[in-house]
Amino acid sequence: MHSGLTLGEQVVLLALEEDSGTLREPMRAGFAVAAAPLLELMLSGHVVVRDGKLVAAPLAPPAEPVAAAMAEQVQSRPDASPQSWLLAVREQAVSAAYTGLQDKGLVREEGRRVLGVFGSHRYPVEDPAMPEALRRELTAVVLEGQEPGEQTAALIALLHHAGLHAVALPDADATAVEARMADIAEGQGPADKLGEAVRSALRALIVLTAVSVPGTFN
Repeated sequence: MHSGLTLGEQVVLLALEEDSGTLREPMRAGFAVAAAPLLELMLSGHVVVRDGKLVAAPLAPPAEPVAAAMAEQVQSRPDASPQSWLLAVREQAVSAAYTGLQDKGLVREEGRRVLGVFGSHRYPVEDPAMPEALRRELTAVVLEGQEPGEQTAALIALLHHAGLHAVALPDADATAVEARMADIAEGQGPADKLGEAVRSALRALIVLTAVSVPGTFN
């Protein structure tokens, strides 16, 4: 997926209403952003599957603050559920995604924060070319059959399990988008190389979203 953006930043950029600067499906998007650093830790080898559980690998902590916070959760709370790790870093992860997009000149901050990251702050998109580029890449993979790279497959898996199909590709056929994203997310297609580690983290995301948003999964 587009270089220079974290998975969390990509999710936020896709979920933002470009003019109003508010998140569409904020709860779903927030859970996807919270899961992103855990997926990135898996892709980098900082978190691995051992005896069916996610565990911290003996590597130096990642430099990125949210990834480091997630790594600390995994290391210091090894018996906790992945769901609790996601909840512990969710607000920090969303705030960091907004900050990262601001620092890159992709959004601007407006308003006053009164209820945390989902309060009255708004983040209108400054450069619509970037979300358009992300959607072109998603279209190529999801609708045109292009093979996804590892990062693209991870983003698609996050979007799928958070129920963000229409947010990602609002003008496409919903049935086709969901079917192809499901195929990639479940490892039935090219995303199989992401392995059971990624799917383990995403199962936590499914549980969180299903509990918080009734009717999310049938």
